[in-house]
Amino acid sequence: MVTSLATLVAVACTSTPGPESGPPAGNAGVVAPASAVVARTATVPADHRYIALSDGQTGRILLVDLAKGSSAEVVAARGSPGRPYYAPPFSESADGKRLLVAAVGPAERSALYLIDVVAGRATLLYEDEEIWAVGPLHGVISPDGARYAFHGHDGVRIGDTAGGPTRLFVEDEDPADMTKIWYPLAWSIDRSAIVLAQGTDMITKIAVFDAANGEQGWVGTGSQVSWRAKAPFLAVAGSAGSFGGENLVYVVDPNDGLVRDLEPLGTKSFGSIAWHPSADRVLYTASDDPFVEGDVYTRALADPAPKRVESPKKIWDAWWSSDGSRIYATAARGTTAATPGVGDIDILELPGGRVVASVCRADPRGQCR
Repeated sequence: MVTSLATLVAVACTSTPGPESGPPAGNAGVVAPASAVVARTATVPADHRYIALSDGQTGRILLVDLAKGSSAEVVAARGSPGRPYYAPPFSESADGKRLLVAAVGPAERSALYLIDVVAGRATLLYEDEEIWAVGPLHGVISPDGARYAFHGHDGVRIGDTAGGPTRLFVEDEDPADMTKIWYPLAWSIDRSAIVLAQGTDMITKIAVFDAANGEQGWVGTGSQVSWRAKAPFLAVAGSAGSFGGENLVYVVDPNDGLVRDLEPLGTKSFGSIAWHPSADRVLYTASDDPFVEGDVYTRALADPAPKRVESPKKIWDAWWSSDGSRIYATAARGTTAATPGVGDIDILELPGGRVVASVCRADPRGQCR
């Protein structure tokens, strides 16, 4: 969900609406060619998980039903010819019924597609004029699935999933310097604001921008964020990288900048942060080093300290169930390689560790035999 970027100490970037842009061929909003992206209809349950797989050239996205323990392929996407295409980058709406997926476009450049999972339909939204690799298009769809933001060749752009041209939202301060490029991280619940980030290795600078006029507001430090609909609106987790950053967990109201630390600065790396669906409580993961398995913690704002969630295995990421009554987490399955995105995985229900679903990458449907 979060792209690894670079450390930055820079002048605040002022954003004004910029030139509009769409696919070079003017085909935004058309149904995607079957050779590029194929979508298959599926019912999206309240508790689900999307998992991206790849066979090298073609990427697949599976929808896992956590109540039934079953999975089904909902997207098959093609990468650029001659270039390895790993797990397709994607972002999902709050209800999971819409996906923003990166794949190759009709002109063989990097493109973004809207996937209507329920209808089984893929629609081309944007194809970049210059970028040929799939990976650089880091797109984020809004919670209601109506808008999307991404980093193109000239900066952060915003568009409507209903179709039409995009507009330049924030320009790159210096396109040749990775520390001076903004990337979208997360929309607010009402999509009135969006968090953008700067950095390499680990994201270290984040800022809240007004989605209507591009005005930059609160600026902070972190790697991952979670929005909710009431103050404090943002929960933030940060991890130190080779080029800077801090290990910390905190909540903040971007309107007044009031920060409340939930974890002291330390040696742990934090991630997978998420607000509880209804309570004043956050969930996050902590590990000894970045990009390794860790433990799950919860912290209520009224509590003096976090609580560790018991798990029989170290996990990669964790999230609340739709009603907040359970916690789910992904972990390496059996003796497979403990690397995120590689090997087979189990999805656990915590505490306790009951395996609710498994995904084995050798099978086209992710089934484990």
